[in-house]
Amino acid sequence: MCYFHPFDDGNARAAFLTLLFVLAREGITLDGVSLLRRVSFQADHPDDPPTLARYIDVHLSETRRNAD
Repeated sequence: MCYFHPFDDGNARAAFLTLLFVLAREGITLDGVSLLRRVSFQADHPDDPPTLARYIDVHLSETRRNAD
């Protein structure tokens, strides 16, 4: 979701909103998103997709800790 969009120059806001929509559709909300908003990810860099997944997991773990 965060790498495929119709603009050559990128569209981080639309990609970010899409990510939040997909999570919300699954009943997942995050307490904060600062780490996700501050880092750029490149689709052609092999380490970036797993890094993005780890950052989402960090925020999800924090949200779960706060809920307990």
